[in-house]
Amino acid sequence: MQDKHMGTTTTPEEKMDAALGILDQARDQVLELIDGISQADSESRPSPDAWSIGEVAHHLLLVEKRHCQGMLEMIAADQRGNFSWEQVLTERPIPLEDMADVSKSGKGKAPEGTRPDPGLVLKELAEDLRQLRRQTKSQLLPHRSRNLDDLWWEHPRFGPMTLYERIRLIGYHDLKHLAQMARIHSTSLCTRAGS
Repeated sequence: MQDKHMGTTTTPEEKMDAALGILDQARDQVLELIDGISQADSESRPSPDAWSIGEVAHHLLLVEKRHCQGMLEMIAADQRGNFSWEQVLTERPIPLEDMADVSKSGKGKAPEGTRPDPGLVLKELAEDLRQLRRQTKSQLLPHRSRNLDDLWWEHPRFGPMTLYERIRLIGYHDLKHLAQMARIHSTSLCTRAGS
C-alpha cells in the first residue's frame, strides 16, 4: 500500500503505526490551536449558521467516538468486504489524504449523532479529545499484528475504505476541521481588532 503520508508499508504493524501516526499528528495540531483559545472565543461564530470552534471540537469528539465504535464492531464481526483494491482507488473521487482539504473534498453535512452542542467548556472538550485519542489507540493496538486490509467500510461519500484507511480518515477529518477552526479564530481576531 502506498500513500504520500504513509510511504510503502508492508506489515500489519507498519500499517497500524502509520495510520495511528496520522491520528496523533493531526490531533496534536488541533489541541495546540484549542489550547490557545479562550472560552469566549471558542463560542464565537463567524456567522449565525456556522459552527464555533467549541462546536467543531465537539464534532471531532463525536465523530471519533462513532468511528472507533464502528471499527471495533467491524473487527469483532470480522466484517470482510469483497472489493478490488485497484478498482476502489480508480473509482474513489479523490485520494484519501486530500479529504483533509475542503477545497478538494467539499463541505459535507454532519450525520445525525455527530452534530455538536453549543456552549460546552473548551478546556473540558480538549481534555475529552486527549482522553478519547488515548482510548481509541488502546482499543486498536491489540489488533496491531492482525492484517486489517480485508476489513472494509463504505464511506457514504467516498466509497469503500480498508480499516487502516478509516483510521487515517479520522486524522484527515481532524485536519479538515483544524483549517476551519483556524479560519474561525482568524475571523474572530479580525472582528475584535476592528471593534
